[in-house]
Amino acid sequence: MLQVALATALVMTLLVAGQSVAKASVVQYKADNTTIFRNPERGFTEELSRKVSVSNPNVVKGQLSDNWGKTYQMTLAVVLYNFGRFKSDDLPAEVLNGFDEDMEELRKYGLKCVLRFAYTEDISDKVDATPEWVQLHLEQLRPHLVQNADVIYVLEAGFVGVWGEWYYTTRYGNESQHMNANRRKVIEYLFANAPEDRFILFRYPMIKTEYLGDDTPLTADEAFTGTEKARMGCHNDAFLNSWGNDGTYASDDKSDDPNVRQYIATETLYVPNGGETNVESNSLAEKVYTDAPAEMSEYHWSFCGKSYATQVTSRWRSSGIFDTLNIHMGYRFNLIDAQLSDSAAPAGKMNVTIRLRNSGYAPLYNERHAYLVLRNSSDQTWSLPLASDPRRWLPNGRISAINEQLSLPADLPEGTYRLYLHLPDNYESIAADPRYAVRFANEDTWDEATGMNDLGIQIVVSSSAPLDPGELPTPDLDALPVTTTTAARSQKVIEDGTLYLITPNGTKVSANGTIIN
Repeated sequence: MLQVALATALVMTLLVAGQSVAKASVVQYKADNTTIFRNPERGFTEELSRKVSVSNPNVVKGQLSDNWGKTYQMTLAVVLYNFGRFKSDDLPAEVLNGFDEDMEELRKYGLKCVLRFAYTEDISDKVDATPEWVQLHLEQLRPHLVQNADVIYVLEAGFVGVWGEWYYTTRYGNESQHMNANRRKVIEYLFANAPEDRFILFRYPMIKTEYLGDDTPLTADEAFTGTEKARMGCHNDAFLNSWGNDGTYASDDKSDDPNVRQYIATETLYVPNGGETNVESNSLAEKVYTDAPAEMSEYHWSFCGKSYATQVTSRWRSSGIFDTLNIHMGYRFNLIDAQLSDSAAPAGKMNVTIRLRNSGYAPLYNERHAYLVLRNSSDQTWSLPLASDPRRWLPNGRISAINEQLSLPADLPEGTYRLYLHLPDNYESIAADPRYAVRFANEDTWDEATGMNDLGIQIVVSSSAPLDPGELPTPDLDALPVTTTTAARSQKVIEDGTLYLITPNGTKVSANGTIIN
């Protein structure tokens, strides 16, 4: 429930052009920390895959319905195209058109995809297409990728190795290699043809560091600049497995290198991370599944497969951890309070101060703008863009503030307006679709019909109001506690080069699940 703390009583001592400064309204909000609801570009996923052909070019079309993912409020599908029939041939027009149809199917149901292409899904067939054919296929795909970037959350690098996971392969080096000439070519082709505003995720962080020749994590200044470094993220398809998550955190001299882990923990404040677990040992699943909330929090997970592998995901469900992950995976924004001018003049200014908390595990990565929306009794709206960048609202309970002075349109009709916070998709093609707007986790704020968040504040627009509301108040972020979204976790220790887990109850467990003591 919205709580109006001070309806009118702020800042009335300054004078502007002989008029008293406009009063302000302050509203406090109650966080909703338990409801599982849809939000774009985050959460549990389900994989849709097919070995496409001329006669069967679709992977998505025919697989969705209004109830798809509804139980878990899913908004993401992992979409994997197997081009095994075209390793040394052009992609037919039927396949390219089928891709467009699939992306339109995602729009129909308000979904986006984690997109990957591969040439084989059979571990007995490690033969990929040559780099030259990968280049040609990407050049064919380029206009279709750009055209459908609105419903592509991220691209996983793909093309190399079984399932496009850059491991089992005969053309691109042995399984332990991260970088060589052929792999470098594929990365170059990806950057030349993928939509420029989309991240590309790689299976191992060492692929990025060796490709760039730079093992320093992204900084806040480097983030979101469009450079290759700023666009290379990670996907971990061996979440919580042994041997450093099957080599995810391996370096040349250690199978679970704390320096690689720290690199990913820092990087993923600015580039996406996600994947799936592949733990198929019941004993190991039993020992490590409880680490999931802490691991996802530390490495800022945005998405995770909900089904594979069932030894772990079933334990998540039976223990209640599944819901915890579903609530916190990706971003989860809570309004804390808002202080806004309660009157303003056409062509005048209004002060806006909103404090919010990101209680999710991760930021929001793709570009998206926030708007303060004025809505009158006739349901006419005016959207005022805010300078605050939602990608910078950092996770794990940290507090951010929107603190701006906005100019009202000169032709804004006089009257009373209700105020909303709106974060629509950045693409015009789906910006008006409320299913792609960001919902804040508060009680009594979400307007499902419009995709806007009701701030519970009204403003009177009148020519008699002061043009200048005075100075902005300074939001006090230190006055609010930073909450934690993590849980008790096993501690990782390395003794004589061997990784062990020390569980919360003190049990020492080897990486394969064997209890040591």
